[in-house]
Formats: sequence, structure tokens, C-alpha cells
Amino acid sequence: MFSKKLGFALGAVMLFLAAVAFIIGRPPHRDPRIYPLVREYSPYRIEKALGGLQILNKEDPKFKEEPDAVDFYRRLRSLERQWAQKHLRLDGNTLKIFGSKGEMLKAIPLQSDDERRFVQEYYGVGR
Repeated sequence: MFSKKLGFALGAVMLFLAAVAFIIGRPPHRDPRIYPLVREYSPYRIEKALGGLQILNKEDPKFKEEPDAVDFYRRLRSLERQWAQKHLRLDGNTLKIFGSKGEMLKAIPLQSDDERRFVQEYYGVGR
């Protein structure tokens, strides 16, 4: 009923769509030194669930989001940016992390322009 050419064409289209979804849904670049240090203080954590990945909040047990795979990292970045606006400050070449009551929790010296650029682009701090 179907010709071999139609089968190959459908297969190629499916591979193309899978590759596009993979490229769109991949996580953005995160600095390997700075991101883990800041993540310790971020209230958001990722948890694997039966339907995929979830974003949970350590401070609010009722908060739970399950964005689809394509939008997952975009939504996580948006939540981290909102948190960073209140809790992160860039002072020269030092990234300062503040608690919910305004007390300074940690100061991280930035070692390169790439780290500074990451903080400015990923968290939207210091622009």
C-alpha cells in the first residue's frame, strides 16, 4: 500500500522533528563553577517524576510545576532569574548572595570575564 519512498520520507521527517525538539529543549550553558555555588542557595530543585521532570520549591511545599520537555529549562531559568533579582548582587568582581531577610550568605569572587558574563546573561544581574 505504501511505497518505500513514502516510508523513508516519513522516517526522515520524524528524525528531523526529533532533532529540532532536542535542540530547542536542551538546557542553556551554565558556568561549571558558579552555577553549583549559587544553586545551593536557590529555592528551586529538579526532581524526576513519572511524567517527566518537576520543578519544586524548597521553601514552599505547595509549589510544583511540570512544564513540558521543550519548555522545562526555559521555565527553570525564568524562575531562577526571578529569585536572583532579589537575592543576587554583582559588586565589581564579586557575586553576593543574600537571604530572604537581606543578610549576606556568601560572597563569590568571579575569576574571569566569562563568569561575570554568565551571571549577567543567565541571572540578569548587574546589567
